[in-house]
Amino acid sequence: MSNSKVFREKKEMAFEAFISGKTSPKELAALVGCSPVTVSKWIKSGKWDKIEGEERRLSRKITVARRKALLTALEEYAKDPKNTALQSLVSILRQEMKREEPAKELCDYIVKFLDQVTDFMIEKGYEGLLKQFQAIVMDLAEYLRMRNG
Repeated sequence: MSNSKVFREKKEMAFEAFISGKTSPKELAALVGCSPVTVSKWIKSGKWDKIEGEERRLSRKITVARRKALLTALEEYAKDPKNTALQSLVSILRQEMKREEPAKELCDYIVKFLDQVTDFMIEKGYEGLLKQFQAIVMDLAEYLRMRNG
């Protein structure tokens, strides 16, 4: 099975989930439908920890460089507000930063979705599952706060 298309797809899906938010081999295995031992081997042999750390460092470095560029452009623009090239640069940098931020509409949609899931679980009597779900959502929220600064 190790060379099959399905196996490669599972491995790629596990890798993307790992990079998106480090999870345990057990969680990844449940997500992609294979054993935790297999996922642990993928993580170790593929050096996913190292890749994930480098991914975070690069992302942070890009964010810092983008902010510095905007600050420099704004300072130069303040000295010469009639300079259309600087106006364009500031505009482009602001748009790029805004594009990277989650849209308010998306955040509102996620909150609405979570409220509806909670209501559904209460209506169906899934109190135990609801507690687990809430714990996972809180862990996810904390992880996203830490990851996104």
